[in-house]
Amino acid sequence: MTTAAHHLATIGILWPHLDDALDQHSTNWLTSKADLFRTLDQADREEAAALRALERDPQQIGETPAPISLRILDTARLVETTLVHLADTIAPQITRPAIGHAPQDWRERGWTRADHDQRNAQADQEQADPKRWRYVGLRTAEYAAGWLHARVTGEDGPFRPLNAVQLLHVEQVAAGCAQRIADALDLTTRTIPAARPCPTCRGQVTVIAGGGRDPEARCTGVCGRAWTMADTVAA
Repeated sequence: MTTAAHHLATIGILWPHLDDALDQHSTNWLTSKADLFRTLDQADREEAAALRALERDPQQIGETPAPISLRILDTARLVETTLVHLADTIAPQITRPAIGHAPQDWRERGWTRADHDQRNAQADQEQADPKRWRYVGLRTAEYAAGWLHARVTGEDGPFRPLNAVQLLHVEQVAAGCAQRIADALDLTTRTIPAARPCPTCRGQVTVIAGGGRDPEARCTGVCGRAWTMADTVAA
């Protein structure tokens, strides 16, 4: 499996989890007084602001609490828009045109009725080929990822193979989208420097979160002190 195919398959696997997360209410557990949670909260706010800057919606402006995670929503919208646009761009470059219907002067050209009907039937079949990318109708992230996956893996259809430049472009875009989904679902381990120093030795405190683990903070200075969620709850 090529790198591009791997990233597109990852998107297909993770997308249902991202979709499910849209229905979950925000727990807002980052509002604890502890520096651990304050640091994570700031990092999430900065990332959400960066996503909104790419695709601004007036309804997203302000701090009004939402019933779903803004981070998840912004990620889903950005990834879907990006993948559909990528398919829109790639499709006309690699799709072989369908043949047209029989010409109006088919009789003058000496065609028989059978020739006429056969040509029209073939034209209808080619134009309705479900493997062709549609610019209307089903335009979702999952469908786009699946269509692009079929193209990078060389699945049969009315298409020319992607050249090296096209394949690299798909790979780069798919990698970015897969990473954004993983980050939004907190599957990627993040290391974030805390704004405030260690209260014991004044050293730099680093917060480690994501990757399926509970967040923790650790001083990288001389004391090496560590804080976990259990410490925060007990405080």
